[in-house]
Amino acid sequence: MKFDEIFIGDKNKMTALSVCRAGDPEVLKPLIRIIEEKGVVCHLVDDRSSLESMLHSLGAGHMIGHAITIHHAAGDQEAAVRALELVASGEADVLMKGLVPTSILMKEVLKKEYGLIHTRLLSHVALFDMPNYHKAVLLSDAGMNIAPTLDQKGKIIDNALECAHRLGVKRPKVALLSAVDKVTDKMPSTTDAELLAHSGAKNFGFDSTIEGPLQFDVAISEDAARHKGSASEVAGDVDILIAPNIESGNILYKSLVYAAGARVASVITGAKMPIVLTSRADSAEDRYNSINLAMMISK
Repeated sequence: MKFDEIFIGDKNKMTALSVCRAGDPEVLKPLIRIIEEKGVVCHLVDDRSSLESMLHSLGAGHMIGHAITIHHAAGDQEAAVRALELVASGEADVLMKGLVPTSILMKEVLKKEYGLIHTRLLSHVALFDMPNYHKAVLLSDAGMNIAPTLDQKGKIIDNALECAHRLGVKRPKVALLSAVDKVTDKMPSTTDAELLAHSGAKNFGFDSTIEGPLQFDVAISEDAARHKGSASEVAGDVDILIAPNIESGNILYKSLVYAAGARVASVITGAKMPIVLTSRADSAEDRYNSINLAMMISK
């Protein structure tokens, strides 16, 4: 499926967002659009007067007290605490970062008193809609785990599989990426990929086809796989790309967006709720897509 099919969503599913430090027009604009299109509820945490002024200037003052509830917070730490309380209490299904440092928000997320994380690993999952590919593709991990161990890679795969399952992909095809398709001790990503692929889908939480190591061109193109003599079942129909480390994942992420013109949505998975961690470089469309993705995979 492509983005427009995926993000139609369940119109009967009510989702509530908790937005930490929402007082920025670039944060508010995609939220207002989501409210208008999907009928979601937004809990906005920030200075009350500033938020009210911004919402009125954006033509959304009428939403206050209805689709929008404002929770006053005077600073970053107070805002992080309040935003997490809303999620932990069940008042919100999705957590979103606004103008708060990622370190402050994520430190609060990891606190045991909220009960949001148990034994799972937090990982970054991005969904890409590429102009020259027939369906949307997930990529992990391009923004959270720097040099994941073999065990951590298994958890990254599990998180991506759960995300794909919630998006309606019945048996995801997973490519464990490396620079080569053959296993070599000189390249640890290949030995990790072989072990993970050979462990079989039975060791993961969802039914899937897992292959690796695979080069990106083989994973994404049946023609490239045929020319290289690969017998891959994943080639040309991949659903999930697993990067060996954050450098390769991040470079691939930005290459797809800035060079290939891909549309993107990204979230942090592994907690009890999806977390939208947008950056200042993200476009309004990227923010909108990320909120949509978080809504689709929320429980």
